[in-house]
Amino acid sequence: MPVEIAFLVVAVAAIAITYKTYVGYGDYRWYTKLGCFLFVTCGWFAPLIGFAVHRTSIEDSFVHITKILYFWFGFVFFLFAITVIRDMFWALIDFIRRVPVSDLKNTALLNKINIGTIIFCLMFCLYGLYEAEKMPAIKTYDISSPKIKEATKVVMLSDLHIDADTSPKTIKKVVEEVNSLKPDAVVLVGDIIDNTPGKLFAQMQELRQLSPKGQIYIVLGNHEFYSGAMQWAIGFAQLGFNFLNNYGTKLGDTGIYIAGIPDIRASEWAKMKVNVKNALAQAEKDDYVILLSHTPQIADGVTKDNVDLQLSGHTHGGQIYPFHYFAERANGGVLAGFYNQNGVEMYVSRGTRYWGPPIRIFAPSEITVFNFSPSKEVHKDETKPETTSEDEIVKEEKQDE
Repeated sequence: MPVEIAFLVVAVAAIAITYKTYVGYGDYRWYTKLGCFLFVTCGWFAPLIGFAVHRTSIEDSFVHITKILYFWFGFVFFLFAITVIRDMFWALIDFIRRVPVSDLKNTALLNKINIGTIIFCLMFCLYGLYEAEKMPAIKTYDISSPKIKEATKVVMLSDLHIDADTSPKTIKKVVEEVNSLKPDAVVLVGDIIDNTPGKLFAQMQELRQLSPKGQIYIVLGNHEFYSGAMQWAIGFAQLGFNFLNNYGTKLGDTGIYIAGIPDIRASEWAKMKVNVKNALAQAEKDDYVILLSHTPQIADGVTKDNVDLQLSGHTHGGQIYPFHYFAERANGGVLAGFYNQNGVEMYVSRGTRYWGPPIRIFAPSEITVFNFSPSKEVHKDETKPETTSEDEIVKEEKQDE
């Protein structure tokens, strides 16, 4: 079944259930019922309206309405979901209590519970809005390896999803936060944008103010493909970013080699090849290799012998609970944090901002800092345990929530 038809079926069912539950059993006037029906219906189709709005050449002041539309959708969606869960528990309790059928149609009680549910849902969504819009948390990890020659700080940004309704001031605050960390390099691991270059000029002027001591490296995520991969390849280069498309380069004399490949899934759709061999062509045996790959998936040709650490995003950490479970399943059991995939060390970011409804529930956004440092080689004749390998990676997480 096509996605559009599936969405339509779910939307119609949700509208009918929500309408019946909240005004179908009470003695409401016709305009109250009509208002409820229109509010719920428009809310479910708000993303389609928002998508049409931000893709058209309209006044910049009007395009910010899309954020309201996406929040509207989030509210009616959670109202439906919470109502279904509520009624399932209600029915179960009534069944256990063996409440007579004649007592089930308690309209006065239903109205009170409906009001409470609406208030709870609104507070739930407002909390999610706060979590989505607040400054991302700084998550810091210390990683050491004998391959690394000198201490190096790398800051990772992922899933900014900069759109026409993203305020340039928002990007400015993120950039100032990153610059205050004084990184040696910044890596942008895909889904940085969500529109064409011509509609994001002001936002990109703020993003280009990133000023690490070294370079800024970027790879394509699936949303760059949706918004014109070739246009953005040129646009990122014009911003002065190092566009790593099946390409890699050394990070000065640090012993670190940074490589990048385009989004694995989207590149197949766009008929763009992922070429790991080419990306690692200039890496030497003693280099500590970092691979930037938007989707947390091990590409063909990536092994523990040629990649020390893969940095990915895409999942948003589920963004909105309980979608964590679906996001984790859709990405092969990967959601957020460190993983070992077939021997390859991988870190998956929850993302720096959000996509769709401006809501985050139990999936805080992040700016990720990696402090890379050299470590001494461990030999068998030393007093350290033999289980400590030469390429052991030591991670220490420090969170500043």
